[in-house]
Amino acid sequence: MNIISRIKNSIGRTFQQFLGVSQRLLRSLSKSKNPLAERILSDALQLSGIPSPTTKEEARSTFIVERLLGVGIQATLEEEGHLIARIPSPTPDDLQPILLVASLPSEHWHPTESLGRLDIDKAYGSGLADAVGPASLLAVAEALKTGTLRCSRDVLLLFTTSPYGKVPVALFNTLVDEVHTRPGVVLAVRGLSLGVLNTSYKGTYQIRVQLTLDDSDEMESNYSAVDVITQLAQSLSLVQWDDKRETTLVISRIEAGFGFGKHPTEGMADIELFSSDSAVLDMAMKAVMATAEKTAAQYKGKAKVEVVSSIPVGKAEVNTQLTKIVASTMKELHIKIKEKPALSAVSYFTTREIPALVLGMTRGHIGLEYDEIEVASLESGRLLLFSLLERLSKERVL
Repeated sequence: MNIISRIKNSIGRTFQQFLGVSQRLLRSLSKSKNPLAERILSDALQLSGIPSPTTKEEARSTFIVERLLGVGIQATLEEEGHLIARIPSPTPDDLQPILLVASLPSEHWHPTESLGRLDIDKAYGSGLADAVGPASLLAVAEALKTGTLRCSRDVLLLFTTSPYGKVPVALFNTLVDEVHTRPGVVLAVRGLSLGVLNTSYKGTYQIRVQLTLDDSDEMESNYSAVDVITQLAQSLSLVQWDDKRETTLVISRIEAGFGFGKHPTEGMADIELFSSDSAVLDMAMKAVMATAEKTAAQYKGKAKVEVVSSIPVGKAEVNTQLTKIVASTMKELHIKIKEKPALSAVSYFTTREIPALVLGMTRGHIGLEYDEIEVASLESGRLLLFSLLERLSKERVL
């Protein structure tokens, strides 16, 4: 047997093992007392096993399209890979639809750890929490089509190829500016943080600094890119951006390299700014960019500084009535409420006078190797989402 044949056989055996794991997981789900939550978990386990992030998330989009077609719903594929599906109400009372948003990409996908496993109380898998949001939207679609869930407004399902922390501005602008797609209310559905109630929105800037030092023989230096990046980090960490200390800076990533026996001459830093004050946030962004350029110049280097993404500060007052509805629904379902500021792309909608909140579906945590989800909490999240859809189709939020 040659090496190619051995590789093929090895891959075949591995695939069969993975397939067996998936089948056992899905069979174990059939014992659930909550079939709708079971469906969400089943779809999340399958979705989290699909590689991500990829260009336009084509494989994950295919899974979503096939599931929607299975219940008789046609989805529209946007140019950037976003999927939109509209489910008309049999008795529409309002022309403005309810928009549900979930993000398809996951930064935590792993070829083996994302296959998932279950025990009596918990589900595990790398990237599993990221998959619960899209899976929850699929459950809504199925429930609306079968009559399990009734809504007197049309429901728009949006599966974006943008991460939760990035605003797809062109897409959101199109939805808001078109009369037939402008939503009356928006819910961003996420995997974790069940019970968290967002009473305000913070804005953010994600800034990338790419540093290059002169590595020519004529410019031999005792300094390295590590020195420059470290100096920049220290300078920024000493800044108090506002009197209330509501504006914070986090250096989320640092890299330096390309030394080849000499000092590293290239480096990079990813910087994140958070604030609930738009003016202070903009001021801090400009200060960070200027500091990066000045620090590089001090070491006779060059800095390329760019804003990678940003989220506007939301308008909390737009959400006043929606927040009351969500809070009262949580209390009725005996879900413990924890108030905290939100950081989400859907804060964009509040700047356009459209109420928008983030809704967590489960409890658990994201670990270094895999995510952990409390299975029982998924039914509470499912009840919360379905109850809100029924209430929001009848009650005004502005």
